[in-house]
Amino acid sequence: MNILKTCMIAAAMAAPLSVMAASTTSVDTVTGIVNYVDTITSSYIQQTPITERVCRTQDVPIYSQVEQTDELGSMIVGGLIGSAVGNGLTSKDGAGTVGAVAGALIGRDAAKKQNSNSQRIIGYRQENICENITTVRDERIETISGYRLNVTVEGKKITVDTPTPYNSGDMIVLTRKITYSLR
Repeated sequence: MNILKTCMIAAAMAAPLSVMAASTTSVDTVTGIVNYVDTITSSYIQQTPITERVCRTQDVPIYSQVEQTDELGSMIVGGLIGSAVGNGLTSKDGAGTVGAVAGALIGRDAAKKQNSNSQRIIGYRQENICENITTVRDERIETISGYRLNVTVEGKKITVDTPTPYNSGDMIVLTRKITYSLR
């Protein structure tokens, strides 16, 4: 039992050592020279509503007024004619009165129809008609999202993306991380 306990303790102590020895990272700074800079852009479509006032010349009719027919006069004439017709067709009492009422109503309707047709077009005038028309304009918007630098560091050319603009020939300080690990 002591041998088994000793092996377990030895295995437990060896495990952390193997994990710790598996990888190591070193961090240092190096200086590089910017060779050239590419601008990184992104784009999107912006839709903008635009309201424009559009005017046009249009022909508008000119109406003339025709004399209005007198409804009361038409009712009186219709009543007289209806009464005469009612009395002439039958000798029954009240036939003339019924004919007068019917004639008056027919006379009034005829006057209304004639009055509704009392306007007629006698010409046209030109009038400026305006209305607001809304359309949507699509506009492509490009924005700078960063910069891609080609940099020479210790004789090697590398590429680095950054949000900061630099110029060719600028000296920059880079952080270098190197990780060593066992396979």
